[in-house]
Amino acid sequence: MALFEKTWRAIGGNTGPYALRQLGKDTFILSRDIESYLRANSIIEGGLYSKRSLEAIQRAFNHWQAESGRSLTELSRLIAYGVGENTVQA
Repeated sequence: MALFEKTWRAIGGNTGPYALRQLGKDTFILSRDIESYLRANSIIEGGLYSKRSLEAIQRAFNHWQAESGRSLTELSRLIAYGVGENTVQA
């Protein structure tokens, strides 16, 4: 079981990944934009936090990390910034 899945099951939602990121652990956040991207690219179907979906998400992020050399945090942010409403308030 991946660290993300263990953390989610222990704490719930995105609280665990946000806490891990604040502590310096490289992780991704499952925001609505990330979920939208994963669904649009047929990486997940059904429940976002189902065991099958969490495993597929972890595999995708591991693949992208190995392919790009970027951190999970960078990948998560790149996807989130590229999907949905992204405006900067001045």
